[in-house]
Amino acid sequence: MRITFVLALLAFSATSTALGQKQNAGNDQAKSIDQTIRQLDSERIQAQIGADTVALKRIYADDFIGVGPSGTVRTKPQVISDFTSGGLRFQSITTDDVQVRVYGNTAVETGRSTMIGQDKSKVVPRDNRFTRVWVKLRGNWQLVANHYSLLVTQQ
Repeated sequence: MRITFVLALLAFSATSTALGQKQNAGNDQAKSIDQTIRQLDSERIQAQIGADTVALKRIYADDFIGVGPSGTVRTKPQVISDFTSGGLRFQSITTDDVQVRVYGNTAVETGRSTMIGQDKSKVVPRDNRFTRVWVKLRGNWQLVANHYSLLVTQQ
């Protein structure tokens, strides 16, 4: 009886340790992906400000679709064209309250964005909430969808 109890206790301990290690590995991977997404988003912002075509092509997925705060819909070719032509220009973009949630090979990034820029000579709405969807494609994370909504403050 005592041997059975000891064996059961050892089996339980080994199982608990293995599950704990697996959860820690999953948490470490999610933290790594979180850092990767945040870095890529920083690169995206700098590429937009600098109209860096090479970086924009690398970061945006071929089937990217974006919805701006005014409701404007843009595909990857339109985004690149708008930045390289100067039709869409940003002087600064900052983000805060950023959260990244990871679901396998998909990451959803949400937060607030403050933008100073012009879209075809119109001022870009300054304060927004955003949702971005990133997918790991062919070993690289790329932006597949982006949506901005005007931030409305409660009074």
